[in-house]
Amino acid sequence: MEFNDVYDQERVTRKFTNRKVNEKLLAKIIKKAQQSPSLLNSQPWKAYVLTGEPLSCLKEEVKKQIDEGVEPHEDFAKILALNWDPYPSQNLAVVGASQPYFFHNKMDLFKNSNDTMFNAQDVVFLTIPKASPAWSVFDLGIFSQSIMLLAVDEGLAVMPAHSMVSFPELVRKYAEIPNSEIVGMAIGLGYKDKTAEVNDPKFIPDRLPFEKIYKLVK
Repeated sequence: MEFNDVYDQERVTRKFTNRKVNEKLLAKIIKKAQQSPSLLNSQPWKAYVLTGEPLSCLKEEVKKQIDEGVEPHEDFAKILALNWDPYPSQNLAVVGASQPYFFHNKMDLFKNSNDTMFNAQDVVFLTIPKASPAWSVFDLGIFSQSIMLLAVDEGLAVMPAHSMVSFPELVRKYAEIPNSEIVGMAIGLGYKDKTAEVNDPKFIPDRLPFEKIYKLVK
């Protein structure tokens, strides 16, 4: 696939079909993503792919936590509880991921997709060591983007979401992740459910005007 086509098609999928991704293809994507750059070639990341029965059990336990009103407690600070600068705060209010659903009175679609882990049949959980500099978080972001672009190039749909790591002790339990690692992010991989309303293109949030984020100094 041409790079521009891959890049243009990299949009989140909020509901996958029940079709699983071939295990060899999953491994191929992660292996290629290892070419991602990192500070001093430290390569701080690890990838744990959860599928089948372990993933189903994780989903059940996470849903139980949500239904019982247990507060999310990600290894990274809870993203909505951070002391945001006014600039990203305003962006969230105007073009945040949930805003199109809110304006269309469809927040139930948004919430249900999050609570069910987007029906993903394969989820990649990404970690870095607890003893990591801030640069490793940046490196993990690069590694994540590589995984997603490579997955799209292979005809897959993607869904990166911090909501899937809201209960890290459960992720550790089922993905067999040691306590010495931070569960930083999760990416659902699979095949887009084209019949699901939650995937309607009208819910794709806008980007900021280019001139608001770009400055050329000569």
